[in-house]
Order: sequence, then C-alpha cells, then structure tokens
Amino acid sequence: MTEQPNQPDTPDQVPNGLAYALQWARLPPEHLQPVLKAIEPELKREHEFRMQQDAHKQELTLERERLDNAQRQLQAQLDHDERQAKRSHSLYLVGLIAGFLLSGGMLGGAIYVGIHDQPWLAALLAGPTLLALATLFVLRKNDRTLNAAAAQTVRTALNAAQQQQPAAPLPPVGGPVV
Repeated sequence: MTEQPNQPDTPDQVPNGLAYALQWARLPPEHLQPVLKAIEPELKREHEFRMQQDAHKQELTLERERLDNAQRQLQAQLDHDERQAKRSHSLYLVGLIAGFLLSGGMLGGAIYVGIHDQPWLAALLAGPTLLALATLFVLRKNDRTLNAAAAQTVRTALNAAQQQQPAAPLPPVGGPVV
C-alpha cells in the first residue's frame, strides 16, 4: 500500500506544496511525479510574488534615491541663497558706512575750506556732489540728474576759482629781511 504523508506536528503550521513534497520524497519516484506536477503551479505563484516584491523594493529604492537627491539639491540651493543674502547684507552695510564716512568727510572739508575763504570749493564739496556720492554709496542708485547737477557744480566752481585769482602778488608774511 501507499504510505500517507505525515500531518503537521502543530496546528499553527500550515503545510504548503513544498512541505508535502518533502514528506512524499520518501516514496518511490513513480509516486513523486504526480506530486511535483501538483506543486508546480504553487511554486510558480510564489516565484512571481517574490519577483513582484523585488521589483517593488527596487522601485522604492529608486524613489528614495530620487527624493534624497532632490532634498540635497534643495538644501544646496538654500545654503547658496543664505550665503548670497549674507554677502548682500554685508555689502549694504559696508556701503552705508562708507557713504556715511565719505559724507562726513566731505562736509568737514567743506566747512574747513569755507572758513579759509574758498566758498566755491566748499560749495563743490557740500553741494550736489555730496548728494550724488551719498546716493551712490548708501542707496546704490546711479541717478543721472544728480550726476548732471554734480558735474555742473564742478564746472561752475572751477570757472569761478579761475576768475578769482589775485592780480598782484601777495606781500611776504614776515617783516622786511635785513
């Protein structure tokens, strides 16, 4: 008679085709042929299921890599934008400080030359030239009207300075030399 395969030892073990095949392996080969034909469809289904799982894992891995690359690119762009903003802020502060120092120096120079009887040079230092340079450094704007006014002031000051030259030489500062 034919020997029956053993039942599973525990109820939580669910036999599959491979388990039956292992149990039937003890039988002669002519009895094994129908068993192999019976478990072949189940093995094919398991193989297809594993192949689908592998394909799904590969898709997930590729998607994760794509998202990681996108995140790295976004982080690099954010870092670049932050560095650019810091540079821009530093440049703005340096321009503000340079404009303040230049304006203060020009006003101080205008006062100094104004006290020493050079009104046209004082007007040159404290007029539209001062406004044009302060606008250029502080506001970072190059206004054509201010530049034209500054150029006109410089021309006027130079013409006036040439007309005011004294006709006679000045007497020596000290007394007569003996």
